[in-house]
Amino acid sequence: MLQPGLLFLLSSALLLSPVDGVLADALATPLIHQVENPVAPLGEREQALLIDRLLDLIQQRLMIQHQVARWKWNQQKPIEDPKREEALLNQVGQQATLKQIDPQWAIAFFRWQIQAGKLIQIADFQTWQHQQIGSFANVPDLNQTLRPQLDQLNLELLQTLVQLTPILACPATQKLIAERSRSILRGEGIDATVRRVALAPLMTVQLPASRDCSPRFNTRKLQAAPAIHSRFEQ
Repeated sequence: MLQPGLLFLLSSALLLSPVDGVLADALATPLIHQVENPVAPLGEREQALLIDRLLDLIQQRLMIQHQVARWKWNQQKPIEDPKREEALLNQVGQQATLKQIDPQWAIAFFRWQIQAGKLIQIADFQTWQHQQIGSFANVPDLNQTLRPQLDQLNLELLQTLVQLTPILACPATQKLIAERSRSILRGEGIDATVRRVALAPLMTVQLPASRDCSPRFNTRKLQAAPAIHSRFEQ
């Protein structure tokens, strides 16, 4: 049997926030971010490791969403939490400014990560509704455990973005991100749509017309570099 009030919860948190709506919100976000100094003093191996590090952090953040969803399900809380999202994005903007990267682009990046996480939570709610799940045991507390974990991942993501920002606009970088994501961005609930939403802000960075980073970035060598593999990689 469903918990009392759960049908109302589903109608307010799930049915009024369908996957199409989440995608529409994400697609409405401006993503173009121009990099003025695309060539960074990074070795090719270091660049490849940073790309894998970024993807691994994104994957970890996505997998925590299952626990977040379980907590919300138990507490009959909606998936949407606008106040939390606004506070997080404001914090991201401030941290990005301190780290001297475009705060609007950093905010857009994390907004898309939030949307990707919602897709996983929505899919979980749909599954549990179909299975008539009552509640889950031994779920970590959202405020005491899960959000601190997410906050730490957010800091690590932002720091990795700082290191990668000078080369994100390189076509070779974006190609490698797309290729490596197929093996790193894997795990329960991470389907093609979730992957596309999570990667969208990384695939739209542009170079000013007068800049070219290709002479300093060798895709073939990068593909052969050692990689940090996700613990969910099969």
